Amino acid sequence: MGKETFLLLFLLGAGVLAVWVALRLPRLAPRSFRWAWVHLGASLVVGAVLGPVLHVVPGLPSKLSVLVALFGVALPAITYMLLAGMWLVQLAVGESLAHRR
Repeated sequence: MGKETFLLLFLLGAGVLAVWVALRLPRLAPRSFRWAWVHLGASLVVGAVLGPVLHVVPGLPSKLSVLVALFGVALPAITYMLLAGMWLVQLAVGESLAHRR
């Protein structure tokens, strides 16, 4: 499997996890746009810090340290970024449907 294929499957997996969390645990979703934007901002900060954090994982580039960096740091961070965007979209759709009535 090439790097590009792995990256695509990795991002799809993070997306599936984000959808699962959004559907399975709806009480975690923010109830207002203010908190949705806070989550989105926090996810952007996490994304900005993600690159440098992955480079300081001890032992890089051994296979074990790469797996720890990917599944212990990158997967939760990317899942959170996708989940924060999903929550914002859910609030926007809910607002637009509420205004239609």
